Amino acid sequence: MFNSYSDDDPGEVDYNIEIKIAIVGESGVGKSNLINRYNGGQFNPNSMPNDGSFFMSKNLQFGEKIYRINIWDTAGQEKYNALTKIFLNEAKIVFLVYAIDNKNSFDKIDFWYKMVKESCGDILIALIGNKKDLYEEEQINEEVAIEKAKKLNVEFALTSAMEEETGFDEIINKMIKKYIQNIGESIETNQIFSQKVRNSFTLNEGKKNKEKHKEKKFKFC
Repeated sequence: MFNSYSDDDPGEVDYNIEIKIAIVGESGVGKSNLINRYNGGQFNPNSMPNDGSFFMSKNLQFGEKIYRINIWDTAGQEKYNALTKIFLNEAKIVFLVYAIDNKNSFDKIDFWYKMVKESCGDILIALIGNKKDLYEEEQINEEVAIEKAKKLNVEFALTSAMEEETGFDEIINKMIKKYIQNIGESIETNQIFSQKVRNSFTLNEGKKNKEKHKEKKFKFC
């Protein structure tokens, strides 16, 4: 079984393998709320778009090995595209997120997919249809999204940060398991990931300086 390391600061814990995950998509599709929920927080209907990137770190322990999971939630505004490309560097898993009630966010998936492939090459990718609770306002049905995922040869899942069972935990854990298996680590398919998460902070397009980064003692990939 995977367990979150109980230390209050993941940056102070020695780990065996680091896995960088990035989440991309248009502004307003709910990326930050998904991460917040995965972080054990509550849904925030008044959540504002990121003005740079949001970062959280989690340690998962399996047997004697500890896996450092670094998750980057990138900003969706066009003015931050250059910054997003930087945060995609060396990512091992990427989630392409759209909102089911926003056709434009789905139409832009090809753009984000291209950016990911150009920045990361051949990595694990999943297409996420968020805000499934807004099914009455749906503009992109599930069948269309599944066809898109097949065309791009990526995983697919529907999620909702508003619901208690978001669906995001399952797909992110599935992708982490797949990555661990791909690098030759042994893991049973029925193993369960803990939902407890430690520490998060925001980066506002360079507003936080290097001294503050050092104070946090986080190790970036």
